Amino acid sequence: MVNEHVQITILQTNDIHGHVKSSSHWGTDQEAHGMARLSSLIKNRRIEDPELLLFDTGDMLKGSPLTYHYAKYNDHMPNPMISIMNHLQYDCATIGEFDFDYGVPFLSRAIGRSFFPWLAANVVHKTTKEPYFGFPYTVKTVKGVKIAILGVSATRKTDEGPYIVKDILFEDAYFSAKRWVGFIHENESPDLVILNYHGSFNEKSSRSIDQADRICTIDGIDILLTGREHIKICEERDGKFVMQSGSFGTDLGEIQVSLSRFGSSYKVETIKGQWLSADHAESDKEVEKLVHFQELETLNWSMSETAEKHFSAIDSEDQLIKDWLENLRLKDYIDFF
Repeated sequence: MVNEHVQITILQTNDIHGHVKSSSHWGTDQEAHGMARLSSLIKNRRIEDPELLLFDTGDMLKGSPLTYHYAKYNDHMPNPMISIMNHLQYDCATIGEFDFDYGVPFLSRAIGRSFFPWLAANVVHKTTKEPYFGFPYTVKTVKGVKIAILGVSATRKTDEGPYIVKDILFEDAYFSAKRWVGFIHENESPDLVILNYHGSFNEKSSRSIDQADRICTIDGIDILLTGREHIKICEERDGKFVMQSGSFGTDLGEIQVSLSRFGSSYKVETIKGQWLSADHAESDKEVEKLVHFQELETLNWSMSETAEKHFSAIDSEDQLIKDWLENLRLKDYIDFF
């Protein structure tokens, strides 16, 4: 039976930066945050709508002591953040700029261990110009509605022509998005188009170029998921519904799309959004268990001489991790248990 009216639920995380738990040994005493709390929100919403879509908009893999220790010492083991994403049944993710920071082999292994595609249409092989990690976009059919999700990473800054890392070329995000949106409409005829863009509206970034303002002018996009700027956006801009959900897992973005049957396809009627705060969720014990032993190894390492010698020998390592080690208290270690 064909549904005349359909409601699609879309959930977004962005800029998690390896944060799982809210406790102080993660290097911050800020408000409730992290994937363990967001997991509870996601699972509750999935009970209400089993066919919801769950996306990440980049910078999941780097930014906490756990992910630092894993990348430097434990990359032969399952990636803790990928384990969580697989557990929560993500539908896709976009590659963020910091996801590259531990190297292309590290990122390739993380993608290879994922049960979902990582999308980055503008991250291409420098010779063939084909998407380097295989997937520029994906198509999902939910409740009879055909949904195309295109992934684009931020344009990287350079004073000497195109930004190239080994065999990888970062194309301009705006031109890539415009080209692929046209391709999707011509070849897929979707009812709903979502651009999962690891970028935002701040043009003053020192590392990348945010082009969300220009991307909003591209015809054929219904929803623009953004990230990188660590702010909260939930509004319509230039006919696109734009969402960004803070950082470190303080909030889960939720979008509700209402569609009506229109001939053999569906037409978007309304798009509304809100944030679900981690303050209102208990930490998911299943997610905590997934990373328990890797977290314990991180704490043991941080209390040992190995960590002190490591950072005394290398001056260019992550300053956030250095600060965390210097301020680590015995209470943080005890709190773990």
